[in-house]
Amino acid sequence: MPSELEYRCRLSDDVDLVLNGRQGAVSEDRWLVNYYQGEYVQFVSAYLDHGDSRVRAETVMLLTYVRDGECVKKIREMRISDSENVRLACLSYLDRMESDDRAVTELMETLRYSDGKEFTFACKRLSTIARKGDVDAIRKIYGQVDGVQRQNVREVLEAVIDRNPDLKPKRDLLLSVPVYPDEDSFERFLDRSVEYIDVRYRNSMFPKDTVSATAYNNVAKALRTMRHRLYNEADNLEFYGPDKTDRYMELNELMKWAGADLKKKAVVGEDRSREKACPRCGNRMVLFNGSWSCPDCGRE
Repeated sequence: MPSELEYRCRLSDDVDLVLNGRQGAVSEDRWLVNYYQGEYVQFVSAYLDHGDSRVRAETVMLLTYVRDGECVKKIREMRISDSENVRLACLSYLDRMESDDRAVTELMETLRYSDGKEFTFACKRLSTIARKGDVDAIRKIYGQVDGVQRQNVREVLEAVIDRNPDLKPKRDLLLSVPVYPDEDSFERFLDRSVEYIDVRYRNSMFPKDTVSATAYNNVAKALRTMRHRLYNEADNLEFYGPDKTDRYMELNELMKWAGADLKKKAVVGEDRSREKACPRCGNRMVLFNGSWSCPDCGRE
């Protein structure tokens, strides 16, 4: 996978070609289309304000081919006020976005009422056009299926997250499996979790400045599991008694306290010679038994 710098340089070179009269140098460059990533919209969209209308039009067409919907508002405005060649490009872009919207609606219906090859095909198609506004609906289906179907839907979610950099900090949460209202189950979870942090962690881990890599990873994994459960129970609180909201907040505060304390610990039994940051969340990864893992988001 080329680096962002390589992508920027390739785009800049193609823009120069457009300025020198080569039509399609940006929009028809398959390399730019194939290696586009969602976070690149921050610098690609800057060319929408370029002084040359040919560059603006080419940029709109590139965004059309990569199906990036982040610039819809800007391009709607350009469709009204810009030069003719840019307006035509904007029309193509907006037509593509509207077509994708219709396709997403139809594909979601397929996922709700089909299975087998039809379900798999719909997921593959949806993974190329779904947007971050579709995540909640996709996650609902994610929680209703299992086995191969759940893996297929997970791949759709992963594709949407990869196209939207602002979703990446919540990647582990969005990929966790939704839970449906069950007050008794939630109460048992709260009891176990509060006891784990407020009694076991407070007594055995909190007094220590140094902990083993095994203990560190075990606690981090437990906190991550609790974080996922609370995230998925947030919408269920309206179905529970009022005391559950108070206990939800209590556990959330305990988790923050334990997580902050855990990060202060010195870890023994890990290889400190090659420390590195997690590429997903930026926190310290732990090397244990030959494998790197992130205690915070679970990245390996």
